[in-house]
Amino acid sequence: MKIHFLLDEQVHLQPCPTFVSAMALLADRGFTVTRGIPEAALLCPDRMCVRHDLYVLESRSELALSVAAVLHDRGGQFLNPYPACALAQNRITAASRLAAAGVAVPRSWVTADFAMLCELAAEQTVIVKPYRTSAACRHVVAHGPDDLVGIPLREQPVLVQEFIERCGPDLQLQVIGEQVGAVEREAPTAAAVTVTPELREIALRCGRVFGLSVYSIDIVQGPEGPVVVDFDRAPCLAGVPQAAALLARHIENVVGGHTPLQRHPPTLHVAPGWSGLLQGMAA
Repeated sequence: MKIHFLLDEQVHLQPCPTFVSAMALLADRGFTVTRGIPEAALLCPDRMCVRHDLYVLESRSELALSVAAVLHDRGGQFLNPYPACALAQNRITAASRLAAAGVAVPRSWVTADFAMLCELAAEQTVIVKPYRTSAACRHVVAHGPDDLVGIPLREQPVLVQEFIERCGPDLQLQVIGEQVGAVEREAPTAAAVTVTPELREIALRCGRVFGLSVYSIDIVQGPEGPVVVDFDRAPCLAGVPQAAALLARHIENVVGGHTPLQRHPPTLHVAPGWSGLLQGMAA
């Protein structure tokens, strides 16, 4: 059985240690494991064909996502299905999909009108994020219009979200299959924290919304409870105990047919109370 990893070494210099260790474990178990960097190859899209039993899209780059799209169209099987990765990599569609499924997310807006964005920032504190999780642009916390100077609204779409007051440390929940780990995001090291039943349910629900099995979510503990502020479909999994072994076993189960694969995200069932909001999103 052949497994191919699409990595992002050119951005991170070295691939994620968890994935490197998982690849070594899979090779020890008899799998043919290869890896590639799309940016380091000269590819001919019309001649690409599926040569592996499973692909693992660990890179967040736009080129890697495009290569995954071509392989998906030609029958390639992915650990995280390409259509779900494409949805999750766009923060606008990700936030909308999570909200419609009843996941607590910040109130969000999109616009390319700088004057409207300034009016919003004058009324409340907002966070402006690049719409692609692969973008290198930083998040901007705007306490007023003066903090928005220099944001290239028309060069690249942005997602604007309300600022959530913190009632505890920010968390990152990391998921492999049904295993959920948690770390404090601002800690000097990846300090593990206890995963409560509430946090576990939030994490697994987010995965079900997209049909993903390996991912992470960023959580802000707000006045009304945990709020999901970001979704990453290609995490390094540093906070999950024995992450490499769990990842290798999960991949082995997928390749062996013990864990079902999805080729498309599940149909979105809008949570009660959200249909009216979706119809009036421009408000």
